[in-house]
Amino acid sequence: MQLKNKNAVVYGAGGAIGGAVARAYAREGARVFLAGRTSAKVEAVAWQIVADGGRAEAAEVDALDKASVDAHAAHVAASGSLDISFNAIGVHHVQGASLLSLATEDFLLPITTYSTTQFLTTTAAARHMKAQRSGVILTLSTTAARMSLPSNGFGPACAAVEALSRQLAGELASYGVRVVCLRPDGMPETVAHGSHAGEVWERAAERMAEMAGTRADIDPGGPGALLGRPVTLAEVAATAVFLVSPGAGGMTGTVTSVTAGSLLD
Repeated sequence: MQLKNKNAVVYGAGGAIGGAVARAYAREGARVFLAGRTSAKVEAVAWQIVADGGRAEAAEVDALDKASVDAHAAHVAASGSLDISFNAIGVHHVQGASLLSLATEDFLLPITTYSTTQFLTTTAAARHMKAQRSGVILTLSTTAARMSLPSNGFGPACAAVEALSRQLAGELASYGVRVVCLRPDGMPETVAHGSHAGEVWERAAERMAEMAGTRADIDPGGPGALLGRPVTLAEVAATAVFLVSPGAGGMTGTVTSVTAGSLLD
C-alpha cells in the first residue's frame, strides 16, 4: 500500500472531496485524522473507514481558527508523526454574477476564506514536518484559477492558493518537505454528496456536465473536456493519493490538473 504507516490529516473530511480523499488514503494504509466543523459528518466518514478495515479518528476542528488548527496538528504529530496534510474545506460564496455589479464583501469572501484556511493548515503542518524533516502538504485549487469563468472572487482565491503552495514549497524543500497542489474541475457528483439541495444546485450540476460536453445537445467540437465528460471524485481521490505517495517524490511546487481535459497545460 502506497501510504502504509503514514499519518494523514484531512480538513473538510465531511465534504465530498475531503471524504473521498480520506477514504482513499485509508485504503492505501494511512491512519487518517479527519477534521471538520460538523462532528457528525466527519464521524460518519470515520465510521465508514473503520468498517472497511481502515484506521480513522474524527475531530471537530475549525480550519479558520489558528488555535484549533494548531492544537489538532500537535495532536496528530504526537501520535508519532504528521506525514500528510490536505485541506478540502468549502465555503458558500457568490458565483455567476457580473464583477461590475458584485458587492465588495462578496468578492472578498472566498479570497479571504480560502487563503486564510490554507495558510493556517499548511503552516501548522509545516512546523511539524520541518522538525521531522519529512512530509507532504497537498493544497486544493480549481480550474477557476486559470480560466475566464463567472466565478467572481473564487478564481482569484484559487490563484492565491496556488501561489501560496509554490512559495511554501520553496521554503520547505531543504527540509525534505514537499508541497503540491491539486487542481480538479467541477464534478457534478459533488452536488449530490453535499448539504445543498434544490433547483439551483441541480442546475449547477447540469451546467458542470454541459461544460464537460456530456449532453447530447452540446457541440462535439465546441468547448468542454477533451474526454467528453466531467472528472470523477474517484479520479481526483486517486490523484490525491499519488501526489502524497513516494511515487511522486520528485514533485514539489507544482500544480496538477485533473480536469478530463477541460484545461490544457
